[in-house]
Amino acid sequence: MSFTIKQVLKESTETLSNKLVCPKNICRMDSEHFLMHVLKVNRSFLYMSENSKLSTENLNQYNLLLKQRLLGRPFAQILGSQQFYKSDFFVDENVLIPRSETEIIIPEIIKSGDYIYNERESLTLIDAGTGTGCIGISLALERNKWNILLLEKELKSLHILNSNLERFQLSNCYIIFSDWLSSISNDFADIIVSNPPYIDKSKDVIDEYVKKFEPSSALYADGDGLSEIKKIIKNSKRVLKKEGLLFLEIGYKQSENVISILRKNYYKDIKTILDYNGIKRFIVARHT
Repeated sequence: MSFTIKQVLKESTETLSNKLVCPKNICRMDSEHFLMHVLKVNRSFLYMSENSKLSTENLNQYNLLLKQRLLGRPFAQILGSQQFYKSDFFVDENVLIPRSETEIIIPEIIKSGDYIYNERESLTLIDAGTGTGCIGISLALERNKWNILLLEKELKSLHILNSNLERFQLSNCYIIFSDWLSSISNDFADIIVSNPPYIDKSKDVIDEYVKKFEPSSALYADGDGLSEIKKIIKNSKRVLKKEGLLFLEIGYKQSENVISILRKNYYKDIKTILDYNGIKRFIVARHT
């Protein structure tokens, strides 16, 4: 029995929504992207050709993708890539999937970085705990005169990180295997940015499928979720140049504690940046 594009999209959307208890618009989007991937077409083609029948081979390929999604595996892991800012990045089960909220920090860093670069005629930026490299590589693509270091301590992440760096053929971006900032010299960087693990291990506040399929090392931290943030703040004091900037992504309701830690470490000009839901998701602070 053959099925049209319209039939396949309708049935798979219903199946995903019921199985994953997911809004139908999200499930529809996943279904469309899977079919676009199989057919190697864009969304317009799906709608213009909705009455076209799928071949048995294409239907089988599609069903294999759908089966993985029904198990809860994230869409990005199934297709092996995730869009972030202006580019697509390779992902697998060893790295945190880039989130759209994290994109908010990119223009903020560019704005601050341009000011520093214009003053000093050079700029060195560190992306600590880089994972896929999405933050640092996105910045390197936007500002090819900046010197950008991608720091990663998880060996399992290095394959994807290296693949992403090779994908963009950047000459201003380098990978360093390092436990946070431990391998970096004093007074080295103008800007440090990090999206560290910040979820409290003792609290069950995370989606079961994220917990199941994404690396725990990129999600959880001890001490109310603040242990890794504390390490970064402490070591950034040593690594940042005078008046250098630290950009941190933080968890829900962590801003007051993180601001307190920054003040104890003599940072100044501390400000928070909201995410799309109005949550204090980022903190920027200046090294004295």
